[in-house]
Amino acid sequence: METLLILVIFFVALELFESSWQKSNTFFGLIKKNFYAYEKGIFNYIAMNPTFLYTIFLVFGLGFDGFWMIMVFGLKFVDILFRLYIMNKIKENKDLESLLQSDMNMNIFLRYFNVVIYPTLFYISTF
Repeated sequence: METLLILVIFFVALELFESSWQKSNTFFGLIKKNFYAYEKGIFNYIAMNPTFLYTIFLVFGLGFDGFWMIMVFGLKFVDILFRLYIMNKIKENKDLESLLQSDMNMNIFLRYFNVVIYPTLFYISTF
C-alpha cells in the first residue's frame, strides 16, 4: 500500500510539472508553449511530457494493466499524437486558427484537471 501511495504521489508531482510548464490563459497559448518545446527537438518534447513516459513505465514495466490504467495510457497516447500533429502543421506554416476553429480560455479547472483525473484513475485501476 505504501508503494502504491508513492507511485500515486509521484504521478501527481509529474502532472503538476506538466501543468506548470504548459500554463497559459488560452488553448492557443498552451499549443504555442508546446511548440516551443517541440522546436528544440522531439526528444526534448517527450521529456517535457514525463507522465506519458511514466504511464508507459507503469503499464509495461510494473504491470499495472487494469482497464482504467489502459484508458489513461490511451488518452495520453492520443493527446501526444494530437499535439504532435498540430505542431507538425504549425511547422509547415499552417495557421493555428485554420487548424482549430476557435481559441478557448483555460480556467484553473481545465488547467489542473489532469492532476486529479489521471492519478485517480491509476489508483482506481489497482483494485
